[in-house]
Amino acid sequence: MVHSAARPEKTRLGRGDGPAARQRLLGEAVRLFAQQGFARTSTRTIAQAAGVNISAISYYFGDKEGLYRSAFYEPFAAHDVEGAIAALQGPDVPLHEALQTYFNYILAPFGQGVQMQQCMRLHMREMLEPTGLWQKEIEDRIVPLHHALQALVVRHLGLACPDDGIQRLVFAIMGIPVYLIMAQDLVQALSPNLLHRSDAIAAAVDAFSHYAQTLVEREREMRQQVCRDDALSHGARYRGQRRLQQKASGQPPAST
Repeated sequence: MVHSAARPEKTRLGRGDGPAARQRLLGEAVRLFAQQGFARTSTRTIAQAAGVNISAISYYFGDKEGLYRSAFYEPFAAHDVEGAIAALQGPDVPLHEALQTYFNYILAPFGQGVQMQQCMRLHMREMLEPTGLWQKEIEDRIVPLHHALQALVVRHLGLACPDDGIQRLVFAIMGIPVYLIMAQDLVQALSPNLLHRSDAIAAAVDAFSHYAQTLVEREREMRQQVCRDDALSHGARYRGQRRLQQKASGQPPAST
């Protein structure tokens, strides 16, 4: 009798409660893993917080590791990194439009509000207490996106390849939204309107794109000035060497 009563309960939680049970588990997993970390969070605690039988975790996610992977990745699943990279690589895409695509990819998930704040806390927890998922995130998303942004800047500046200055510029561009993303509690305390205005994401994307474009154009101006200075310096050295050669040979100095 005990076994016959347990089976219908598992079926109800596994199938009858369907997507709602899975979503509750996922939401509580994000919250608890972010607060306590992977090692200190038990599947029983997550199941109790979600109001489902613990067997639902194995039904929907396989095991604790599968639940953790889903909590880490699924909130960002709708945001296609390959699509963002393809948009950055378009040879005819204007710089400002490409930068808008980049910042929209980075910021759009944060339209989900409190849930996304918990997701970011989970990502930060993973950085501090790595299970391997953060390294995979670096390899699968961050590095390819960095390379695509780097190639965009190189192409726009008409360079053959990136140098240290381009690397610094790309890191500066990638750092523009980090404060808004990683320090939302502080932004909330100092300037809450940046987070709560109805067009918060769109306004940030537009502003950050403008800031980034200004950085790129300033880099162009600096490089052009260096080229001019080098040309003037080279010309001065050449004229100085010619004067020394003429003096040594007894020739009159050429007029300048």
